[in-house]
Amino acid sequence: MSGLRTLTLVCFPHAGGGLGRYRSWREDLPDGVEVVLPDLPGREGRLFDEPLPDVASVSAYAMRTLAAEIARTERLVFAGISYGALVAYDMAARLEASGKRVEAVFAASQRAPSTPLPPIDWRSMGDAELLGELAGIGGLSPDLTDEEELLELFLPTIRAELHASESYLKPETHDRLRCPVFLYHGTEDAVIPASSALAWRDETDRLSWRSLKAAHFLTGPDGTDLWYEALLQDLALCTPRPALDRTP
Repeated sequence: MSGLRTLTLVCFPHAGGGLGRYRSWREDLPDGVEVVLPDLPGREGRLFDEPLPDVASVSAYAMRTLAAEIARTERLVFAGISYGALVAYDMAARLEASGKRVEAVFAASQRAPSTPLPPIDWRSMGDAELLGELAGIGGLSPDLTDEEELLELFLPTIRAELHASESYLKPETHDRLRCPVFLYHGTEDAVIPASSALAWRDETDRLSWRSLKAAHFLTGPDGTDLWYEALLQDLALCTPRPALDRTP
């Protein structure tokens, strides 16, 4: 941590996704914002570790591994897309219940935690069927589409986290979030209906909604990260302006 007033942005990826998208954010984030990326089992440096079976397990794991950072920072926000949005929500809810203040959750391309969608049963599909289904609904990350060998490595994690995502429901012990939720939904998202996304209003008294002209991963035709561009605008609401110099 660079200081007690640093805004700590903890980011969670989509099912089976890497962290490259979030690393690129570090290049031009406002001063005073630090990106923290949990090293989760089943990806990157821990690719061959067994993926965690459900969202609650990921939250508990992240809370343990990030305990020092969480305790040290006074200003904590979470971001996640697709599966990662549910992890971001669940971790924020658990921390608020423990007495830790959370300043915001930035949730992209995901249904509300209390609004299940019809199950697809990802775990029972063969590899080819799974990939075909994902490609058909726009749920396959563009950076993996043509990488067959890489896809094979990530399939166990993709499968496990898709199941965790579709089976997650808000625990009865979770209260409404005290922090605001900034919600991002693609107008061309074939995975998450707008009505299921808008149901996030049941999780907080302070919901901000942005519709982006994009599919599930919220990127433009040229690869522009439309989610990041929108998130930057909302992040500014959490970043205090420098105090005016009143020196005569």
